[in-house]
Amino acid sequence: MIEECKNDNEEIKEAVKQLTEMSADEYERELYEIRERSRLTYNTEMNEARRKGEEQGEKRGEKRGEKRGIKIGKIEEKRKIAKKMIEEGLDIKLIQKLTDLSEEEIKSLMSH
Repeated sequence: MIEECKNDNEEIKEAVKQLTEMSADEYERELYEIRERSRLTYNTEMNEARRKGEEQGEKRGEKRGEKRGIKIGKIEEKRKIAKKMIEEGLDIKLIQKLTDLSEEEIKSLMSH
């Protein structure tokens, strides 16, 4: 049965080859086991490092996104206030002084 399967799949062929070689020599089997443990340890450590890196990146992204959202919210609030001031007929220079918006931005709000 092994002979039939190994002809169908390259991975099985390779596994049978390695098994045959390993069973012939104890030293080779030990080397193989050491290589396999090293490979598994490496993969485990890399996956853990990747997971930690992704977590840190998400945390940084959330903080940056939150700060950006707050900043945008403050600007939008200033624009709403400036629009109300425009509707009340206040002077552009006064609106500019109270909201810290640029004259151009206040004028653009007047046309909306």
